[in-house]
Amino acid sequence: MSSRRGKERDKEAPQLLVPVKIARKELPDVGELVVGTVKKIMEHGAYVILDEYGGLEAYVPINEIVQSWFHSIKDYLKPGQKAVFRVIRVDPRRKLIDVSLRKVREEEKKEKFLQWKRTIRAVKLLELVSQKTGIPLQELLVKVGYRFEDIYGDMLKGFEQLAKGHVDEVRRVLKDVPDHVFKVIEEIAREHIEIPEITFSGIIRMINIKPDGVEHIKETLIKAKQLIEEKYDGSVKYKIYVVGPPRYRIDVTGRDPKMLDQVLSEVSSFIIEEARRRGGEASFTRIQ
Repeated sequence: MSSRRGKERDKEAPQLLVPVKIARKELPDVGELVVGTVKKIMEHGAYVILDEYGGLEAYVPINEIVQSWFHSIKDYLKPGQKAVFRVIRVDPRRKLIDVSLRKVREEEKKEKFLQWKRTIRAVKLLELVSQKTGIPLQELLVKVGYRFEDIYGDMLKGFEQLAKGHVDEVRRVLKDVPDHVFKVIEEIAREHIEIPEITFSGIIRMINIKPDGVEHIKETLIKAKQLIEEKYDGSVKYKIYVVGPPRYRIDVTGRDPKMLDQVLSEVSSFIIEEARRRGGEASFTRIQ
């Protein structure tokens, strides 16, 4: 394997902003995937710093790095490089840890790095909260970061929920956090989290064979637009337009998938019910 692969691995690895212990445990478990920064290359292995464990050191034996006798350790690892390792031995008494590079599959590496990047981004946001409130970062990590992790699966998701406007929901999650601190957390989320917009769409098929059936269809669609404007008050963008009679398309755009799904469901149900009330018929099909 060439050194080019090592450079690619470096490029995609996240960089830890602050020296903080992120893991809740003192030591990793055997079999656990960890992110490590290469500290020193030796003749028979390498020493790495386990980023999640606040600078805890681990050793990578050469046979857990090099895949064949004609390759050098430096073809796989370089000082300062971040990589994903699997823990293979732990001595709790002496706090000695051995890890393996070879025992990590490519898909596991990608998934772990993605998780790590999200965690580090959340830690950076908590650092901003710490700077504004004076509360130690480690304390915020415990009271906010771990709480987000328990409820949402990762720390960043809590900030993303705030950025989407789910303030009451997140306030319930952080019920023990003082109001002034929560306000800062909300401000940081809105300033630094950008949620990309997505669009949900569907096709309405609507028919009314009455002499004034076309007018009934127009009025039904106008009422559907009014429903969105009155109930959601600009929190979603929408378009309702003719594809070609009797087919009409609904597009709803926003940053919250649950809300978009709700809007599409409510509007389509309203149109179907209103069409029937006016003596016509309608059906709805989601566009995947």
